[in-house]
Formats: sequence, structure tokens, C-alpha cells
Amino acid sequence: MRRRRRLRHIILSILSSKGAMTGAQIMREIERVTQGFWKPSPGAIYPTLDKLLEEGYVVISKVDGAQKFYEITELGREFLSPKHQLETIIEEVVSDLRFIMENKDELDQELKDKLKKVLQEVMSSLDRS
Repeated sequence: MRRRRRLRHIILSILSSKGAMTGAQIMREIERVTQGFWKPSPGAIYPTLDKLLEEGYVVISKVDGAQKFYEITELGREFLSPKHQLETIIEEVVSDLRFIMENKDELDQELKDKLKKVLQEVMSSLDRS
């Protein structure tokens, strides 16, 4: 889930800064930005682009033969906003915390203490803001 969210974010960020691009151009840009450490496969890029298209985050702005050029929409720009990112992360944290609560009997004392410390830091920080 998080990997897909990151890929969506990366694709939208690239389209936001570079303008309309094809899936192949997006793959090359990701490879360039990561200095060759990651070249996503067509099997990762195109289903993600299809999902972004379906959700209204991108549109096909131009078709040139078999090439489709994808462009970010205003909704896609909202997806990149810090507020939206925080909402998404909080949903994931809540889900993770529910999993921890359902499996709390598996935690040893060291993990319990670590979790308590982090949660106390979060609560203290939120109270100060």
C-alpha cells in the first residue's frame, strides 16, 4: 500500500514539475532522479497511471500514435498537498495501531516500552502545538 502511494506521489510530482509526459518518459525520469537505482517496470507504471486517470488525478492530454501523454489535474495537485499527505499518513498510522492493539499479546516489554515512548512524544508534541 505504501509503495503504491509513493509511486503515485512520485508520478504526480514529476508531472507537476515537468508537464505532460508519456509512461516511458516517466520511467526514464524516475531512473534519472534516482541516479539509476530504480527503474520502475511498465507493470508498475501503467497500472498506476490507469488508476490515477480513473481517480481524476491525471488526464490524457495528447495522443500521438500509440503514445499517451499524461498531465496532472487540479485534483492531482491537491493530492500532493501536505494536508492530503498528512491525512493519508494518519489513516495508515491508525490502521497500524489497530493491528498492534489486536496483536498486543505478541509484544515483548522492550517493544511495549518503545511504542509507549513514541506515543508519549507524539501526544506531548501535539499538546504543545
